Amino acid sequence: MKIGICAFPLSRGKETGRGLERVVDEFCNYLSKRNIPFDFYELGIITSEIKSVLLSNKYLSELRNASSSCYFAVYAVSGVFPVFANKKPLVTLITDLIPFHVKKYDNRLKYALKRWCVKHSCKNSDHLIVGSSSIKRELINRFHLNPNKITIVPWGVSHVTFYPNSNVRKVKNRISFLGEAKRAKGIDSIIKAFKYVLEKIPDATLFLASNGYEFDRMVKLARQLLPANSYKFQGFIPEDRINEFYNSSDLFIFPSRYGFGLSALEAMACGVPTLVGDTLDAKDFFTDNDMLVNPDDEKQIAEKLIYLMLNEDIKINKSKQALGIARQFSWEEMGRKYYDVCLSVINSVNKIS
Repeated sequence: MKIGICAFPLSRGKETGRGLERVVDEFCNYLSKRNIPFDFYELGIITSEIKSVLLSNKYLSELRNASSSCYFAVYAVSGVFPVFANKKPLVTLITDLIPFHVKKYDNRLKYALKRWCVKHSCKNSDHLIVGSSSIKRELINRFHLNPNKITIVPWGVSHVTFYPNSNVRKVKNRISFLGEAKRAKGIDSIIKAFKYVLEKIPDATLFLASNGYEFDRMVKLARQLLPANSYKFQGFIPEDRINEFYNSSDLFIFPSRYGFGLSALEAMACGVPTLVGDTLDAKDFFTDNDMLVNPDDEKQIAEKLIYLMLNEDIKINKSKQALGIARQFSWEEMGRKYYDVCLSVINSVNKIS
């Protein structure tokens, strides 16, 4: 048995840190550790929509020559290629439904293409894997799918890398964010909210581990609203320093308009009280209303941050709760369940034939 992993326009993501590329890499790690054969079909990470279109025929041509027992598409866009190449059985990972809900923060044509890919992949895959119950419900309602065709497998977190580290000095009133520098991730709301935080807690500091295509715009916003000594843009945090970054934080915030984010789960695994955006699938992972914020309401965000910083006992309790939630997730469990779905689909096909 061999699994063919279809990744275009993504890659394995060994150097990219968090996000879907990390999920892909962790699944590959699971297979490698157990000597389960797999082929990885990719052309590297492609961030340009135009380049993706130009290279799509090349990828499709290469995929047509593939030979595997089961094909695993890591993304809705990746899923249309094995469909066109008539590669079966096919399991497709549907990570989010952002293009159906959030349209003002990215390219319209890009979102239209992604919506088409989601629909086509869902209709033509033999089985689907989703990260949360809300995504499953919406797929069933939106595309009239059989519920038995969809398996929920949450993403994971490395408890070897992310854990409470008593050797790291926690900086009182330090608020941290780690994510792409784009408004879709809510970084603009953090900067605006922090202005109100400083009015109540003047010694508070904001650390933003971020880069991306809106980076310069976010730096300009911070310069306009905040004192120069109150914030710092950290840039990309390498893997060997990520535990220190989280553990040095008093609070972590990820008010994404895109829903669930891995960095929030990583911070929680370090025992850091974490506020997240109350959007899309976030509530499937984070259920504490005290820690859910409206990404478009910077005053509400500020109020919740201030409340936690001024109430040490409550903050300590939220830290314990964060650890409890994070311990429910692991890459090992995710990899095992992905593999089990592939095995199940292969067995079903063999029974029919």
